[in-house]
Amino acid sequence: MRALLIIFVAFTSFGLQAKWQTIKTENFNVHYPQALQQWAYSAANELEVVRDKVLAQQGRALSERADVIIYDPENAANGFALPSTDKPMMALQATPPQADSIIANNTSWQQLLILHEYIHLVHLSQPSRNQWRQHLRDWHDITDLLDAVLPRWVSEGYATLLESRLTGRGRLYDNYSESIVRYYAQQGALPTYSALDNGDKSYLSNSMAYLVGVRFLAWLEDNYGAQTLDAVWTRVQAVESRSFETAFSGAFGAPASQLYRRFIVEYSYQAMQQELALVPTQSELWQRFAYAARDIAFSPDGSQFLVVEQNRKRQVTLNIYENKENVEAIEQFNKRNEAILNADPKDIVDIAPEVFPKKRLAQLDAHNFAGIYYPQWLNDNHIYFVAKTPAADDTFINDLFVWKIGTGKPKQLTEGAGIRRFSIVDANTVIAEVSRLGYSQLVTMELGSGKQTPITTSKLGDVHDFPVLSNKKTTLAYVHVTPNKRWQLVVKDLSHDATEIVYLPKSHQYLSGLTWSHDDDKLYFISGVAGHLAVMRYDMASKILETLPVSAKPLEQIITHSQQLLVSYATPEGVKVNKIVAPAWRTVSVLEQVDEAEQKELHPHQLPAAKIDQTALPSSDYSMFEQSYSVALSGALNSASFDSLGVALKGQDVLRQLAWQLGAEKSINNGALMGAFAQLEYRHENWKTTFDAGYQELEADKQSRSPQANTQNKSSFKQFALSSSYRFGEALNFLAPELGVIRVQHGEKAWSGGRYGFNGRAMWDTQQHGVALQVSAAQWLGELDGFDYQLSLFAKAWQIPFYASVDSRYSSKLPLSVGGGALTSTSISNSLHAVSEPMLPHLFATGSRYLGYEFATSWQQGKPKLFYKQHQLDGEVIGQNYGIKMRLPLSRVILDEAADFAPAGLTDLQFSAGVGRIEGRNMTNENRVWFSVWYEL
Repeated sequence: MRALLIIFVAFTSFGLQAKWQTIKTENFNVHYPQALQQWAYSAANELEVVRDKVLAQQGRALSERADVIIYDPENAANGFALPSTDKPMMALQATPPQADSIIANNTSWQQLLILHEYIHLVHLSQPSRNQWRQHLRDWHDITDLLDAVLPRWVSEGYATLLESRLTGRGRLYDNYSESIVRYYAQQGALPTYSALDNGDKSYLSNSMAYLVGVRFLAWLEDNYGAQTLDAVWTRVQAVESRSFETAFSGAFGAPASQLYRRFIVEYSYQAMQQELALVPTQSELWQRFAYAARDIAFSPDGSQFLVVEQNRKRQVTLNIYENKENVEAIEQFNKRNEAILNADPKDIVDIAPEVFPKKRLAQLDAHNFAGIYYPQWLNDNHIYFVAKTPAADDTFINDLFVWKIGTGKPKQLTEGAGIRRFSIVDANTVIAEVSRLGYSQLVTMELGSGKQTPITTSKLGDVHDFPVLSNKKTTLAYVHVTPNKRWQLVVKDLSHDATEIVYLPKSHQYLSGLTWSHDDDKLYFISGVAGHLAVMRYDMASKILETLPVSAKPLEQIITHSQQLLVSYATPEGVKVNKIVAPAWRTVSVLEQVDEAEQKELHPHQLPAAKIDQTALPSSDYSMFEQSYSVALSGALNSASFDSLGVALKGQDVLRQLAWQLGAEKSINNGALMGAFAQLEYRHENWKTTFDAGYQELEADKQSRSPQANTQNKSSFKQFALSSSYRFGEALNFLAPELGVIRVQHGEKAWSGGRYGFNGRAMWDTQQHGVALQVSAAQWLGELDGFDYQLSLFAKAWQIPFYASVDSRYSSKLPLSVGGGALTSTSISNSLHAVSEPMLPHLFATGSRYLGYEFATSWQQGKPKLFYKQHQLDGEVIGQNYGIKMRLPLSRVILDEAADFAPAGLTDLQFSAGVGRIEGRNMTNENRVWFSVWYEL
């Protein structure tokens, strides 16, 4: 098999050289693109350090080498792990987090990320001590994953616990994270046990699996001992089968839900005591937002303010509001109350809200999944902001855009810049933090030429953020961090090229939200101490540091406008903005200049200081022949044809450059089908080459419903196809020309020929509304002599989706057949001559010209569709069907981006199901149902 794969790739690689490299350490295979080589060198060294410390702390390690993917797909800080007893994998994204992130309190981004994801693997990839169960896990990847999965709050909470215990930093000891959880506890808004995994739709509740989960697990360790918690992980993989809940109850003597209630009571009591001890700052509500709101900024003339909002459906909009009392809303409220009292004088009307929402003047929806970040006013009519743009290698990168208020699509100003927060110098110049391939640097960027002039050095491990330029454009302030240090406040005099570090008290941790006063005299920022946040300011002339009393609220942003000082903060209902009334500033004394970050705990197995070790390590070209293998099971229930089961051996490498499967399928209720198939797919950059082979023995008369066509009692089909395509464009919009050859055999008769064509997609999406067009067209040559065209149109209005498709095929020599559901062996044959329709039996009808139409809608994308479909053969309508159906790329839906690197048995899984009615002149009108799960490369 290995020799055949090598020969195939040699003929289809077109001489392209792999850009991915691999470093093999003692316990890890580290895969990375050449551009991330320095990041990979350091990560490879850190991985072994982390493994040794975790082994010493837990007495556990992975039994197999782990694949580590290093990449930078979305210019954002993230990572994930996929547990497996025989092919564990983790992905590390190189872009570091920003200062206001809940993961900003770290020894280094690389160390935190590696530790967190490695804990996932060690925690969840332990083999079962039940021998037969483990044998099944070894051969079947789906079983392996199902046995590894624990509740989200358990897996994420435990990884967060160890990230903190072993570094003395992390989310357990982070002031911003603690302020969120404390404030929610004070509001009685901590999630119930049932909502701890995925939230309850309140603001930030989806983060509670990390933030509350880690604190609950820490409470369990503190009250019952770390050994008791560790016993749960041992019990989960015992010879005796146990769920997490059973394993937990047996170790602790009580269910997790019961102990969680006790934890909530204790934590909430402590939070209330802490709130009572605080000196409140006088403030009044200024604005309430429906959910998430960030990046608030006033226009230069002060008459408007902008804000980026996100609703519960994660839809992002840039909104412009009027900066004055909403007289219309007040009048409408009063008129409504007046009408109620006129109708019922004894009624008691609603009291007026504490503040009426400001009037919205304009709105910009995020386009094509790009988001909207860090908007700033250029003038009273134009706004600069950052959004993600797709690249040809299926990644996204941050670029700068300008929007003229009241117009439609924004204009892109940079290309591939990697820009994050920025300040505007003039219409053609910005000072920005640029983050590319794990490096963070402040630069002056000329928008016309794209030229970047460094302000700070670019060093792996260093991060810069919040570059804020004074109103007079003479002074730049920003925050900066290096490995093992804490975030520092830096002020740079641009006129004299002088830099000053503004030191904060030793006890402070967390630094964000920089903004200048209207007269440039003072620099405001948010700092954290003892689990709370405070507004602080630095006087540029006197060099005096001042603070307001610490707040019980989780502060997110400081906004200055004229003489006003406003703060935004998180609440369970959404973000609110308060105006500070009569602020009581207090001078802060800094007794010593401290660079080192405070570590809350010295663990016996504490990780050593984070080290960016870029010592070159031996590497080699990535090999696609190091593959994972799995048994792949498929099956179908179909009232129109037959029920079937399939089994295959499936393999692929971790980057999925080379994937294949060999298998067979058989009907189980009527003996109508025996099929076998082979598929192989090779990908390299934008090239894709596929080989398909299929064989079927079909007895059409044995199906649940007999075909309309006059067919032989027993028919055999064989197909061999080889095709190659090259994609131009990016992930959202592309065009892919394709060439191929094919041979089809039906019984003793065979047809051979070639094909040329293309497939492509164009799309436009603004969240509420959108349009997408997908086209596949091919011309068939030789004995096949024909064509096939498929056009699919998608549109949505106010998030209601609509679908339409046309399928047109013709062959002058090869008979076209209609009918049959989705199976692996039949999907291989779904080319020119076979039209799949699960509501009809296989070989239901044959002809030379097919035309099909389908229309569908649903209440939401990704949900079941109501559909109507019509089939025409040789100009005659042979049937129509309607009902409800659903098809999903199951691997992608469940695993999300992890599906790109998952073991063979977890990728390419498809799901289709439906129920409906079929009608036609030459058939019995009846209801039919189908359900199928299969693998399709």
